[in-house]
Amino acid sequence: MTIFLTTDIHYLSKSLTDGGAAFQRDLALGDGKQLRYSEELMKAFAYDVQIQKPDITLISGDLTNNGEKQSHLDMAGHLKAMESSTGTQVYVIPGNHDLLNPWAKSFKGQHQYKTESINPKTFRKIYGPYGYDEALSKDRHSLSYLAAPSAKLWLLMLDTNMYRNNKELRHPQLEGRLSSSTLKWIDKCGELAKQKGATIVGIMHHSLLDHSELMHDGFTIQNTQEVREVLLRNGIASVFSGHIHIQDISSYKQGTEEIYDVANSALSVFPHQFGIMTYSNANHLSDNYHSMGAIGV
Repeated sequence: MTIFLTTDIHYLSKSLTDGGAAFQRDLALGDGKQLRYSEELMKAFAYDVQIQKPDITLISGDLTNNGEKQSHLDMAGHLKAMESSTGTQVYVIPGNHDLLNPWAKSFKGQHQYKTESINPKTFRKIYGPYGYDEALSKDRHSLSYLAAPSAKLWLLMLDTNMYRNNKELRHPQLEGRLSSSTLKWIDKCGELAKQKGATIVGIMHHSLLDHSELMHDGFTIQNTQEVREVLLRNGIASVFSGHIHIQDISSYKQGTEEIYDVANSALSVFPHQFGIMTYSNANHLSDNYHSMGAIGV
């Protein structure tokens, strides 16, 4: 089984910008995201999917620039075309920029304008065909869900974001956390997988483990010890994350058990990498992982 992994696409709908002075100023103050090429980047990634035809395509959050509703709708259109033309199964989770985001805006001439963002209910509706509608189990307290693209490989898609206070903060909250209720739900997912003889892989936006000495506050999940313990006791040895915009693999060993966190770099930032993973029952998934740049970019 071949799996493509990408993250932090930060897609901005072309209908939300005229490329004018306000947009150029926003780009100049940004962190290197190639927002003017959102459409081209998605088409380049879809072309790679079409050429290599992975069984599964995973997107671990920050699908949109700042949670603009129109950007979400356009992104869902890209995913629909990708599935229908290649046969790949797409699964998504939100990132910290995708929901209840006060920074959702459009650009025209010299000015920025507030535009509509979305809430968790709308996210679940827009991306229903890309994981939520076919979930084996859904967490009642977040947008996390469990999916089974095959009998032996299951996906634990974890919503690690903290977006409820974005309005009061006036910005999307950087930090991530899993609640005690979600941790209990993970135990139920682990028990179900054990009964069915399935291997679970974790997908989350925030890092499970530190990937940088300089950048970990706000990027590594706050309750990392609790999350590590629940994942390890449920036999989950591999996690794939985003958010930090760098390519790196970290590991943590507890007794005889070890867990890997593979951070994928942002598709929206040079060198526009995504991950390719192969799965077999004989090996850890992290042993069969590599990254490459998007064709045509």
